[in-house]
Order: sequence, then C-alpha cells, then structure tokens
Amino acid sequence: MKSAASGSNSVEIGKRNRHLVLDVIRTHEPVSRSEIARLTGLTPATITNIVGKLQKDRLVEEIGLGQSTGGRKPGLLQLARNSRLAIAVDLAATELMVALTNVKGEILRRSKREIVTEIAVMVPRILDAIQEVMTCPEVGGATIVGIGVTTPGLIDQATGTIIKSVRLDWYHVPLKSIVQRHFEVPVFVGKDTTTAILGEQWYGAARHANNLIYVWVGTGIAVGILLDGRVYAGATGMAGEFGHTSIEWNGARCRCGNEGCLEGLASLEAIATKAASRALSEEDAVTREKLASETRARVDARVEPFAVLDAACTGDPRACEIVREAGRHLGVGIANLINLFNPEHIVIGGQIRPKDKEFIDTAIEVAKSRVLPEPGSSVTITVSDFGQDAGLIGAAALVWREVLGSS
Repeated sequence: MKSAASGSNSVEIGKRNRHLVLDVIRTHEPVSRSEIARLTGLTPATITNIVGKLQKDRLVEEIGLGQSTGGRKPGLLQLARNSRLAIAVDLAATELMVALTNVKGEILRRSKREIVTEIAVMVPRILDAIQEVMTCPEVGGATIVGIGVTTPGLIDQATGTIIKSVRLDWYHVPLKSIVQRHFEVPVFVGKDTTTAILGEQWYGAARHANNLIYVWVGTGIAVGILLDGRVYAGATGMAGEFGHTSIEWNGARCRCGNEGCLEGLASLEAIATKAASRALSEEDAVTREKLASETRARVDARVEPFAVLDAACTGDPRACEIVREAGRHLGVGIANLINLFNPEHIVIGGQIRPKDKEFIDTAIEVAKSRVLPEPGSSVTITVSDFGQDAGLIGAAALVWREVLGSS
C-alpha cells in the first residue's frame, strides 16, 4: 500500500512539474532551460527531462539560441505554434463566428453564420461552421485538440448547459453534449465574460493583473470579474449579469422582464434600436415605445449597429448623439463597478472596437466624473486589443487552459 501511494504521489508531482514548466514557457517565451529552472525552482536535470518529453509530444519547440553568459549559447524554447490547433466558437457576437486558432491565440481561419434563436436551425449552423474550419487547408498535419464555445447568459459550467440566455432566447440547452455528440475532440463551454477574461489573462491586458473587470459590450452587456487573481463566478457560477442591473427608474421594459436595464440603454442593440426609432420618427411619427415593443426582434434588419458606430466615427451628428448617449449610460455603470469593487484595471471589450472612440471616450469620461476620488485614482480603463475577436480569443484560451493543464 505504501509503495502504491508513493507511486501515485510521484505521478502527481510529475504532472504538476510538467504543467509548471509549460506555464513558464507560455508566459516567458522565448526562454532558456536555465531560466525555466530558475523560475520554477526545479533542478536542471528535471527541466531537461521534462522539456525533452514536451518536444517529443510536439508541445514545445526550440527556435534558436540566446545570449551566452560565458559558456555555450542556450537554446530558446517556445510553445509549438501549429502542431496542435483548437476550434473557437463565439455565440456572443452579433453573428456566429468560428475560428481555427493556435496556442498563441492567433486566428488562422474563420467562418461566419447568421445567428437565429430557433435551436433546430442554429445547431446545424454551428456544427457546419465547426466542420468547415476543422477540415480547412490551414489545419495541415496538425492535431485538433478541442473545441471551445463562448456563449452569453447563465451557464452551468460543470455540464456546459445554457440555463438561460436572454439574448439567444435559449433556456436549458445542453450545448456541450449537443456539440460533443458530433466530434471526437473534447468540447468546453464557457460564459462570454468569463472566457473573455481568460483570454485577457492568457494573451492580453490581464496577464499581470490581480483585480480586473472585463466589460463585455455586444448585443448585450455583461462583466467578468477577476478578484485577487481569481475569476469570481458567484455562488452558483452566474455572476456578471451587469446588463441587467437597473439604472433608469421607470425605464423601458427589458426582455428579461425588468425595467430600465443597462443593456437596453448602452448595448449595440440599444444603439441600433435608438437609431431605428429616430429614423422612423422622422419619417412617419412612429413612437419610440411602439418601435421598442413591435420591432425590437427585427431591429438588426432595419439598422446595423456598426453602421451607426461607423457613422459616428466619420462625425455624423445624429449618429454621434446616439452613440454618446449609449456611452454615457455605460459610463455610469462603470463608475458603479469601480465604487463597488475597487479594481486596478477595467477593460472594455466584447464586440466594441478600439476605433469606436465616440462611445468609448464618452463612457470613460463619464465613469471618471462619477466615481469616488479614491478608487477612481487607482484604476486604469482601457479598451481590449482584440476588438471583435475577443470572444474567439477567449474560447481558444478555454481550450488551451484545459489541454495544457492536463498535458
């Protein structure tokens, strides 16, 4: 019994050391074996043994020589770029996006489909897009290691089930098991904001942050929260529904059933709805309330939110007014987040783009004017570098976290 336990402990230690080495290579590449030993505290012999196995498994590659410190020049290591690839699926965007990605979160191929709420129509679209990307020429001789899916709404992380998604109008949809039935590689499903923060941790602004809030702005609004280096998911894993906080008393009714939700005032859908409302008001005096109740489901066909944002970028006065109004509402919400959580960093991302300055600058200006001086002076507010690929990057990171953690 003692030897069996000892053997088990030895295997676990080996797995932890392997994961530790992989993590150091990922976060410090290109890096030498001696530097890995210094950063991990493991012996040079142990590092040589682990790296040799990682190279054999095509997880790590040597890319050249570093500077000599007196002896032979050290070999520099990095994660192997294209020997293993992942499929990323984003259901939180304005349209379905599927991409082939490598371990650095680089997108090698992408495919898009229209999002509809009918599950019987949408599931085949998801499967078809995954199959298209999985069999594209860019795969070459690489191994597909997994499929990561990011989706809006309340998610049961253990089962990959969408409990409730107001944006998709899906309830109790076992998405992971549905997709898994059609593919042999493992499938991982995560909430949009949680995966977005994971993407920032792996590849973006959160690599060195311990207290960060990611504000996802898309057809809806939500947040991912990093507290003391850990993602805060809440008691049941459903924290972050920032878009369904009420900030306007007696405001318009939201699809969630509440009134005055931030999502109805500052999201991309809110921008499109407002633009459509004003256009119709000028044409035939259709009231804003009638538009909200009768044409919300068709608003994307009437006004494309990015067309409004693009018009604001060119200085169109009506578009600027609509976009700034949405930005002001978001700014109020961000000020509340800063006062509540005292983060060191807030990242605005999701489907909003770095070029959407009328929206972003207004939101940041209002947030800074509404926040308490003390927490306000210690927070940095930036825009995600990933733009509309934020969901795909996060979905890719979801796969690589699981794959490299278990390798």
